[in-house]
Amino acid sequence: MELDDVLKLLLAGASLTAGAFFTALRAKITSTKYKNWLHASFYGISVIIIIGAVIVTYCFWNEIFAKNETIPDSKNNLYATFVIALSLLSSIGLIWVTFKFLVGKYQYTVDKLNPIVNKFSRNADKENIKLLAGDLDFFGKTKDEIDKNSQYQCLKDENFKKIQILCTPPISYGDKERYGKIITDFPRAELRYYKPSHADLKVRGRIKTLNNVPMLLIYNKILPGQYQAIELNTAETEGAHYSGLWNLIWELADTPTQEQLSEYREIYQKSIS
Repeated sequence: MELDDVLKLLLAGASLTAGAFFTALRAKITSTKYKNWLHASFYGISVIIIIGAVIVTYCFWNEIFAKNETIPDSKNNLYATFVIALSLLSSIGLIWVTFKFLVGKYQYTVDKLNPIVNKFSRNADKENIKLLAGDLDFFGKTKDEIDKNSQYQCLKDENFKKIQILCTPPISYGDKERYGKIITDFPRAELRYYKPSHADLKVRGRIKTLNNVPMLLIYNKILPGQYQAIELNTAETEGAHYSGLWNLIWELADTPTQEQLSEYREIYQKSIS
C-alpha cells in the first residue's frame, strides 16, 4: 500500500472523528440528559485513529519528512503532516469532549447532590411531595445521623402539608426505629410498601408540583458515593414514564396497619427515653 493510499484512509478517519467531535458539541449545547453507550464508540474510534496515525508516521517517516524531489524548493510533505496532525488533534478532541460532556453528565457526590435535592424541594407548592425512597436509609441509619441530614432538615423546614413515601417494609429493629422517627417528625406522612417487594425500581427521587405542574427529580447510585440525577417534568417522555410508574406502584402498594405504625413509634420513643 502506497503512502497516498494510507493517507486517504487516514484522512477519512480524521473526517469521521472531526464530524463526531462537532456532533458531541451539539449534544452538549442541547443538554444530553443520559449517559449512553455512544461514548464508548467515540473512545474506540478515537483510539483506532490515534494508533493509525502513529503507525503511519513510524512506517512512512522518511517519505513524510523527506524533501519532495519533484519540487526542489518545497518544504516537508505538508499534506501528509496536515493529515496526521488532523487525525491526532480531532481524535484527542473527541476523547476530551466525550469525557467532559457526555460521560459523568449529571453525576454528583452526596455532598453535591444534597443542595440539588433541597433546592428542588424548596421551590415547590407545599400541598404535597412524593418520595421514592427504598428503605429510607438515605436520611441516615440512626436518629443522630437523621437529625444532621440536610435533606431531612429541609423537608422539616418546608412543612409540606402531605408527604407520600413509597418505600420497602422495615425488616430490622433499627429500620423500625428509623421509620418511627420519620412518622413522628412528619405526622402527616403516608407510607406505602412496594408490592411485590421487587417492584422497587432501584431509583430514588421526588415528585412535586410547582404552580400545579408535576415536576420530578430522579437520582440513582451508579458508583459508591456517586449519583446520577436529572430533573424532569411530565411534558417529557421520561418524566411522564416515571410519574406513571410511581402512581401505578403507589396504587398497588401495601399500606401499613395502625398497629405497625404504633409499633414503629413506640420503638422510636424507647430509643429517646
